[in-house]
Amino acid sequence: MDGRVVVVGGGPGGVLLTYLLARGGVAVTLLEARRDFARRFRGDTLAPGVLEYLDDLGLARDLLAEVPHTRSEMFRWHTPAKTYDLVDYRGASRRFPFFALIPQARFLPWLAARAEAFGAQVCLGARFSALVRSGGDDDGEGRVVGVEYTVDAVTHRLDAALVVGSDGRSSKVRAAAGITATELGASLDLLWFAVERRDDDPAYSGLDLFARPGGTIALLDQGAGEWQVGWSIPAGTYPAVREGGVGPLVDAVASVLPWLAPRLRTALTSVNDLTLLPVRITTVDSWSRPGVVLLGDAAHVVSPVGGNGINLALADAAELANQLVGPLRAGAGPEEVDAAAARLEAVRRPDVEAEQRRQVRTEQAAAKRNASGVVGPPTALRVLSAIPGFSRLAGRRVGVRVPAPVPEIASG
Repeated sequence: MDGRVVVVGGGPGGVLLTYLLARGGVAVTLLEARRDFARRFRGDTLAPGVLEYLDDLGLARDLLAEVPHTRSEMFRWHTPAKTYDLVDYRGASRRFPFFALIPQARFLPWLAARAEAFGAQVCLGARFSALVRSGGDDDGEGRVVGVEYTVDAVTHRLDAALVVGSDGRSSKVRAAAGITATELGASLDLLWFAVERRDDDPAYSGLDLFARPGGTIALLDQGAGEWQVGWSIPAGTYPAVREGGVGPLVDAVASVLPWLAPRLRTALTSVNDLTLLPVRITTVDSWSRPGVVLLGDAAHVVSPVGGNGINLALADAAELANQLVGPLRAGAGPEEVDAAAARLEAVRRPDVEAEQRRQVRTEQAAAKRNASGVVGPPTALRVLSAIPGFSRLAGRRVGVRVPAPVPEIASG
């Protein structure tokens, strides 16, 4: 059996796993279907605990010094009557008391280059097409022993001790492995658009929600001269939005951010300019099968609530690397590799499911508030936010932490 790991999907979890395996001395190949790492309107928020983990790897300080980003110390919810400081991240970490907003188009190539420096193979424009099974079985019963993929319409085969599906919510690896995804329920969808940011724009926290009847407007400071604007809409109503055109969306922004509306009226000319993110919360029957394992959105889609999708994927990657590096470097056989991969689910699933339960409750409550015309956060949060120290306590409790030990750098 080839001791190589094949990682399918160059999102945050896949790239971090590739880096960690290469750093630990494991042969690893990353297959990314796109020819670059450009990602628009994906999770860009690195939690304080994740930054601590990256710092333990010796990465965080170089990342923050070399890659343009913004920092948010607070999550704020704005209503016409009052602004609520719901979460204060300044007590979440002594080293990194903030969320770092780093677009994936910057973060991923930066990290991939460091993986390549440790010997990882990073193949862009490589589209996964099939899992290869032992004995040439095509009925889905044999152990997975590799992948087939195409580059410029040419098919290639790559043998592997383990295939990792990190290819997102519509994972082709998951489908090929026969792993079933189940939706837990979501009641909102999001529309996103990027608009010019100017030096004299009002100052915000970088993670801001603006309440209005029927929904919210999100405003994220992406740095590099951009605001990221998001509209929440009831799930499944995008066809009606298309019918109505962009005018009502710009009017919604004008009602809470009048200074930004003129720019939107100029830049946003068609609904086709928007990016639709259907909000989904899903689980799977199992994260692994013999020879294959899933992580990140391939295993568990989460809502954008809290901005933790990227951080959950990074935590998955950290745990999987810790489970795999030792056995693979020791020449583990198929059963040992499968057992190591299966431990990822045993360790990570409880935390993921707890986050998903919180998100389902949040989504359902938001849908009820929107339907009833209530503007702003739930009453309980309004009351709690007025208690001195509550937002600091909330900041210490939210966000993903990565308690897994850091794999040693392979010597020789």
